[in-house]
Amino acid sequence: MVLSIPEKVNKLWDNWNIRGFIILSLSVQAFLILCAPLRKRRWGKWGKCLDILIWSAYLLADWIASVAIGFILSNKMKNSARSSDIQVFWAPFLLLHLGGPDTITSFALEDNEFWVRHLLGLALQFGSTLYVFMLSLSENKLWLPTLLVLIAGTIKYAERNRAFYLASFDHLGGNWVSSDWGDGIPIPAQLKNMDNQATFDFGDRSIIWSAVHHFGSIKRMLVGPFLSLNQCSDIRDTFLQEEDSTKVLRVMEIELSLLYEVLHTKLPVVDCRTGYVFRFISLVCILGALFSFWFFRKHELVLFDLLLTCVLLTGALLLDFMSVILLSYSDWMFVAHVQRMASFIDRENMVSTYISKRKRWSKVVSQLNFITYHTKDHPFGFQIVADFLHINSLLGPIKGIRCLSSKSFREDQEWHFIFLEVRQLNEFLIRILKDSSKTVLEAKEVWLCSRDRVLKSFKLPELTQIIAELDYTESLLTWHIATELCFQGADQPSASKTEDIDYKEVCKRFSDYMFYLAEMQPNMMAAVSVNWKTVFEATLDQTESLVPRSSVSNELDASRKILQLAINATADSGGKVKKSRSVLHYASKLASQLKMNKRDSFPWEPMSKVWVQLMCFAAINCRPNVHAQQPSKGGELLTFVWLFMNHLGLGTHFATHY
Repeated sequence: MVLSIPEKVNKLWDNWNIRGFIILSLSVQAFLILCAPLRKRRWGKWGKCLDILIWSAYLLADWIASVAIGFILSNKMKNSARSSDIQVFWAPFLLLHLGGPDTITSFALEDNEFWVRHLLGLALQFGSTLYVFMLSLSENKLWLPTLLVLIAGTIKYAERNRAFYLASFDHLGGNWVSSDWGDGIPIPAQLKNMDNQATFDFGDRSIIWSAVHHFGSIKRMLVGPFLSLNQCSDIRDTFLQEEDSTKVLRVMEIELSLLYEVLHTKLPVVDCRTGYVFRFISLVCILGALFSFWFFRKHELVLFDLLLTCVLLTGALLLDFMSVILLSYSDWMFVAHVQRMASFIDRENMVSTYISKRKRWSKVVSQLNFITYHTKDHPFGFQIVADFLHINSLLGPIKGIRCLSSKSFREDQEWHFIFLEVRQLNEFLIRILKDSSKTVLEAKEVWLCSRDRVLKSFKLPELTQIIAELDYTESLLTWHIATELCFQGADQPSASKTEDIDYKEVCKRFSDYMFYLAEMQPNMMAAVSVNWKTVFEATLDQTESLVPRSSVSNELDASRKILQLAINATADSGGKVKKSRSVLHYASKLASQLKMNKRDSFPWEPMSKVWVQLMCFAAINCRPNVHAQQPSKGGELLTFVWLFMNHLGLGTHFATHY
């Protein structure tokens, strides 16, 4: 039986399908232009919702334009009446929309790798639009504005394809390696003479220039170990001489912001002499189309079609204008053209204001902890539905999202502490290299040496015995649970009056952040926590067997019961624990040892050092291309740690140059 569609519905679809797709395509373009730059600053659950909307709009934009061109071609082949001429005029606007906004060319790095596919799409869509135009050429009174918009649309689409190619790793591997400075960015004379001196010696302006100066190094980190010994020494000395942790963070913020603009926008294509020429041609074509359409006998058109065409023409100009405004506010354009604006503005005041007020990433640290994860259950019936649909693998991430929270990133607390600890780690490793007469340290050797250095600061010999038999994954989960058990039942004050850093809160934030990365961002932790799922699930199962979630009222109650019952279970077994991947007994024993210490204050500071050491090891072992993805997702603290370590010469790319 064939389902018949009512005649009214068929007629409505035939009359409005092209018009509807045109309006939808223009709306999606406006949404992407306005919302795509917000990706760098998104955070939390609302940020993820915005990300889904941008991703959906990004995918829909190409599909809508392609389908609409197909409808126009189909209509033209079926009906050669003059009334379809206006639809032929709309077809190049869809090619213009396929070129996409300047503020987003790729949603993810993988999109850039498919530049050949996009090039084929350009050929097919251009061919379809040109074919529509040629079919109507003999009787089309709008041939001139149609041709002009076709030229503009082809330029925009070609720009997008070139942006894909320039940001692909095929191109990066050959071009970025041979480039010493930011592509297309003029470097002031002061900066070029700063190779042998600190880069922060002439005010806030140097923050921008220093970021550009070292941008070549971050580009090389993405494609291979192509840093020379002189470049390593230059970068390392620069960052070791600077004592202000906030300035160092600002430099890295700008570096990652420039990286985002190179990988995900049209800036490298537009901001060059060729780009300006083609942009001028595109603008002239759209203005020419607007004026030629103005003198067309518009009384022959339906009023709605006339209004829609005017909206398309003015919309093309407005969207271009909005793109120019948004791109001119980018770090790339600011650095490239601040020299030329010097005669018109007070550059010193402008740079100071720009640096102090510009927000380049989310500046939040996501938080997730084991105790909350254990105590929170799925909604009623959720498990049954998951079993029926065979989507049990999604239960963990869904539960993690429900337990997820975030806290603002405090530069004077968390970052300042990381800044000091990474510099101390650098000095410590240099001493090891000198004492051992080695030129290279293996990753495992670095891990063991740095771990032992931190454990000695506790002045508790029992700790080394507890931790020594654990690998990285087990250590991370052990320290996280121990930190949570200590934090929930802590009677100690957060910080003394003489301390500048609130070590208790810093330790808690680092602990929850690393647990969040291990559970919710496995791609960033893949190199160091390959057995995370096994260890985590075994620990969670043992916790549920000892302390069922139905028997606890809150996190404090759960922490006390877990600590007591885990210790009792170990004691009942005579101190011998059955062979299991669970680390609950290690965490409970560790928490007990920390609580029984004889120090004047609770060792929150050494525990914070443990977390920085765990964070550093994860950061430097995470693949560079994974770090490169983070600026488009709101930024991650781990990426800043990775970049800072590389600037200090602690990265894997610097190992052969020690």
